[in-house]
Amino acid sequence: MKKLTLLLLFLSLFTTGFPQTSAKRIDSIVKVIESNKTLTLKLVSDTFPTFNSTVVNIESVKFYSSKNKVQKIIFSAYYHRLDSTSNNILADYDVFYFNNDVLIKVISKDFDQSPPKDLQLYLNESHLKKYIAKETLNYSKYAGAKYFIELGYNLLDEFRRLTKK
Repeated sequence: MKKLTLLLLFLSLFTTGFPQTSAKRIDSIVKVIESNKTLTLKLVSDTFPTFNSTVVNIESVKFYSSKNKVQKIIFSAYYHRLDSTSNNILADYDVFYFNNDVLIKVISKDFDQSPPKDLQLYLNESHLKKYIAKETLNYSKYAGAKYFIELGYNLLDEFRRLTKK
């Protein structure tokens, strides 16, 4: 009897459903963002020294927006040799997709593998609730999805500050 009750409870929750966005729906939203040719681009870039005096770190953030709503953010970091003997070496490349100011997908290049592979994270409303609850703040840098959630929303806040100026 207990098993039947639990089964019926599970089925009722399953039929009423929870507001979880599927990967296919997120991918269709991403395709719409990628096909939009009218996105406005704002670029922020800066150079930082490293422990090696002949190498600097160049970080740039590209904000793609429509009607002051961010749709896509690309964060990249390069190591550049000042003696010009080698080209820029890509060290970090992350793409963040937003839908109505909610982070829905992150694509990050994993440079620990050769050739580099894409890590894809699909995010939904429950991840946003955790972020708002500050469960991800000050988490260690490479703690998986929590790192990308925190970075994505920090970049969104940066975009908002840029548009207020």
